[in-house]
Amino acid sequence: MDLSSLKVVTNDTMKAIRKFDIITPELFKETFITKAQEHNIPLDLEELANQSMDFTLHKVYEIEEQTVENTQLLQQNIDMATIAIDQQDSNLLKHVQKQMEALNKRISMLEEQVYLDELTKAYNRKWLFEKYLINEQFTKNGTLVFIDIDKFKHINDTYGHVTGDKVLAMITKLTRTISDTQTVRYGGDEFIVISPVQDKQQIEHQMHMLSNTLDNKRFKFQGNTFQVHISYGIINFNSGDHFHEIIEQVDQKMYTHKKAKDYISPNP
Repeated sequence: MDLSSLKVVTNDTMKAIRKFDIITPELFKETFITKAQEHNIPLDLEELANQSMDFTLHKVYEIEEQTVENTQLLQQNIDMATIAIDQQDSNLLKHVQKQMEALNKRISMLEEQVYLDELTKAYNRKWLFEKYLINEQFTKNGTLVFIDIDKFKHINDTYGHVTGDKVLAMITKLTRTISDTQTVRYGGDEFIVISPVQDKQQIEHQMHMLSNTLDNKRFKFQGNTFQVHISYGIINFNSGDHFHEIIEQVDQKMYTHKKAKDYISPNP
């Protein structure tokens, strides 16, 4: 399986398992194999699923090791700062300050690894769940937009996954123009735009403008042109609302929007 195919199967897998509250290695493997078979990939699927899962776990362990190391460095700096204060050692305090600045940079880089989607540089689901939710309930009020790229599989199949990746990155870039919001790649070709402000009317206006921009834009691929269209739903949420209930409601709004449109062809 080449890298582009692996990305497609992995994205489909993550999209399929998002409805489960607990993700086990067995569930990941079974879903990965199923999605690979749907794409007619004639390889040792079980071995490939294990390799994919091993790679994912390796990244997790690497991040955990860096976190432990940063914690140890923080404790060392605290100990040195205590000594410097007791002894009124200004040089040692300056050294501690430099060490803390370096540690802050390390932590920022680590946070980027943990919270950012590698392909699009949008936030990932982990960021969303940790910044907005406790026990899968929202901790604050806000507005949520659920975005799906229309016929994205057709774009991937026709123009290749490299082009599809560029489309995903472009959607992330466009959504960042919406004021007071953050963009999350929820899975595959699905995005969430979330704001702590309950200004649904303003976000609806900006999403309408964004959608119109895409509808009137032509993309080129080896002498051919194609278009990218999106469907979306918008909903307000309140502190205490259950995340999955909000997602179900806004997902329905997105599909209503999708069905209301009548594109003769996604690639005229």
